[in-house]
Amino acid sequence: MQHQLKTIKIMAKTKYITKEKDYHLLSFEEWKKKYKPIEKSKDWIFFDTHSEEDLKFIKEFQEKNSILNCWTLCDGDDNELYIDSGWRYVNRIEYIITEVPRESKDILVQAEY
Repeated sequence: MQHQLKTIKIMAKTKYITKEKDYHLLSFEEWKKKYKPIEKSKDWIFFDTHSEEDLKFIKEFQEKNSILNCWTLCDGDDNELYIDSGWRYVNRIEYIITEVPRESKDILVQAEY
């Protein structure tokens, strides 16, 4: 399923995801400003999880940079969307690469469309 950046609504306060003790919760705008997602194309930050070309780019980027630049857009319970730090396989929708690597802690970013 493709999600355009323009159609994603960001919730400053989430009603779905609660901050777990090992996660740091950010709004989309905070995350975007701090980590600077790389655009795959104009206004599009998502890389297809099943595209050989996209996966090759992500793996090469990771090898030159860090796994800490990799994120996953996930589909959670009740159709809520969130961006999770790292490579995720369960409930993954798209991958995202950022210019700025995250700290080693896990981060969740709440998003709705």
